[in-house]
Amino acid sequence: MARRPPRLEWISLLYLLLFVLAVLSPSLIRHDFFGISEDHVEEVLIFFFGLTGLAIFGLYERLVDHKNQEHVEVVTNLDRTKRELVESYEYIGAVNRQIEALKKLANQTAGSIDAEQHLRKELFRSIAASAAALVRSEHGAIRFVSLTKLRTLKEFLVDPNVAISISNKDLLEVHLRDRSHHFVRDEQGRNVLVIPSSRKDMDAKAFLLLPTKMQDNLEIDGGFLRVYANQAELLYRVLAQKQLEAEEA
Repeated sequence: MARRPPRLEWISLLYLLLFVLAVLSPSLIRHDFFGISEDHVEEVLIFFFGLTGLAIFGLYERLVDHKNQEHVEVVTNLDRTKRELVESYEYIGAVNRQIEALKKLANQTAGSIDAEQHLRKELFRSIAASAAALVRSEHGAIRFVSLTKLRTLKEFLVDPNVAISISNKDLLEVHLRDRSHHFVRDEQGRNVLVIPSSRKDMDAKAFLLLPTKMQDNLEIDGGFLRVYANQAELLYRVLAQKQLEAEEA
């Protein structure tokens, strides 16, 4: 069992007792001791009581500092625990929102492969809007690019009135970096999060373009957002193949 430190109250009382003894030394010493004069004995006692008092006072200060440090550590640990708890709840909430978004995305995709042309457009816009919401953005786009020709095949904007001006050359550089996400400045100076699809095929690659104020840290799950880009690219390829078969029929 750990030894408990002395109580501060007892140290204070002991220091007070030594102070009283030092003051009363002249009254306590009334004759010589072992050939030492009364005055010298009083001086020695006063010096002893004073030195002992200083030592006790130093010990008292150290104990007070130690208790203050313990208090600061407790408060710091409490604040850190609260912060970690809040972050945990925020993370759980974000994961739940992402799961619900993926369920919605899967249902939309399954039910829209045979939809009309205008409904297909709305589906791609919905995918882009769902991804944009996860990075707290009101705008976004899905762009399908032929990287071999640096040509835009299709682009679907969340808001048709808010374009995202990033060159396909910049998107090619993102593709060559082979990362789950990357930040690019558009012509308006906005910080745009670029999420490429996972496929290495350069003939028709999907890119999510999401203007956001979020930074490249733990807030952004590039791997999860990539699911949206992959889903959009898969849907685009299926619809393109169905259109090609219809034209050949």
